Amino acid sequence: MALDVLHVIHQFLPHHRGGSETYVLDVAKRQQRIGLAVEVLSGSHEWRPQVEVVREDVEGLVVHRLHRNDQYFDHHAKMWHPEVERRFEALLRERRPGIVHVHQWLRLTCNLVEVCARVGVPAVVTLHDYYSSCPRAFRRRVGDEACRRPLSADSCRDCVPKYGYEPKLEIDAGIELFRDHFRAELAHAAAVLVAVDSTAELLAATTGVPRARYATLPLGYQPRFRGMTPLAAPSADRPIRFAFWGGVGRHKGVDVLLRALRRLHAARPGRAELHVLGGVESPELAAELRVLAEGLPVTMHGRFEAAQLHAVAPHVGVFPSTCIETYGLVLDECFELGLPCVTSDLGALPERAGGAGLRTRAGDDADLAAALQRFVDEPALWAQLCARRPAASASLEAHVEALSRIYARARASPPQPPFCPPVGPDRRIDFLMLQRETALSRAMPQHGPR
Repeated sequence: MALDVLHVIHQFLPHHRGGSETYVLDVAKRQQRIGLAVEVLSGSHEWRPQVEVVREDVEGLVVHRLHRNDQYFDHHAKMWHPEVERRFEALLRERRPGIVHVHQWLRLTCNLVEVCARVGVPAVVTLHDYYSSCPRAFRRRVGDEACRRPLSADSCRDCVPKYGYEPKLEIDAGIELFRDHFRAELAHAAAVLVAVDSTAELLAATTGVPRARYATLPLGYQPRFRGMTPLAAPSADRPIRFAFWGGVGRHKGVDVLLRALRRLHAARPGRAELHVLGGVESPELAAELRVLAEGLPVTMHGRFEAAQLHAVAPHVGVFPSTCIETYGLVLDECFELGLPCVTSDLGALPERAGGAGLRTRAGDDADLAAALQRFVDEPALWAQLCARRPAASASLEAHVEALSRIYARARASPPQPPFCPPVGPDRRIDFLMLQRETALSRAMPQHGPR
């Protein structure tokens, strides 16, 4: 059977259930229901001795899970992987999709759109985050500062992740190669989609990719809680149940939330509890969060399904991201549950929450604690915020119809001259040689090989 759509993403269920993974699952399943043949290529956190692609079934969807064979493969300076490039090209030639929909390059290779063009398959890109403009991925500098600097060696040199031994020449070359790869990918895509205008504006201002290159298409939402009992309002004789849910990465601010809860617990003991639902991105962060939660009324639930979130019966969703969020499907879930929210003041979250949420300064646990305490001290606040919940997002059905029109234009239109050329293989190899010589200079004995 001919393949209509191949979605490409950095990670996928059941290993990870964040916003972009849930979105891809919802879209792919809806596309299947309207008769399209759809598959997913996903990256993986799991290292393997050799590059390996494992075919799996996830909720009736064929998923090709690719495992890389190198260490620290999330590092921005290791974004290109020649064997992954070859495997991706082979998959395209075997499956011959009508369209490739790229959602993320991380844990795969940085030239997915380039490979699609080589094979003759049009590629559409949806940018779920700021990875294409930031070697740290989330425009969040060391020290938690939200970053709006241009992507350049001068701006990023002191912030990019490093092994610690690289000379300035190598650091700068890695940043510039990262920048030029993603300029080229976005230049050669048939369409580049973002969910809110502010994402396009920040990307255009920081990467040199023209604003006109980005088209805004708000994400569709598939209701999660149909048929479930409406959640009850908080009562005066019970603690307020705050909840965070989604992927628990450092940039999501759960550490800030735990510090805020400690302040609230000291000021109003026994009046609040916290539930954290979602897989934690690393053992190191999980250990850090356990320490921060010691002695507090906190339940860490781990990976979850919608029914488990509903069973917790939260009163308020809390999403204190320290990065500049680009959408936040968690807000659609929060509002479907009938809840108000608390967000940080960065990116799309406060914009989308409107009057149904309280905004707090990103990274400021004292300000967050004060906002949480308002729900304890002001019993009328919960209902006031709930009454201001925004209208529901576009349906998943309408969103998939809009995607179908974009796909059709991509297939029908001849490739347009890009505003910048692709990065050539010679430049990639030159950079690999530079990395090799730097590493060898550290490992080689003073007298050289014998």
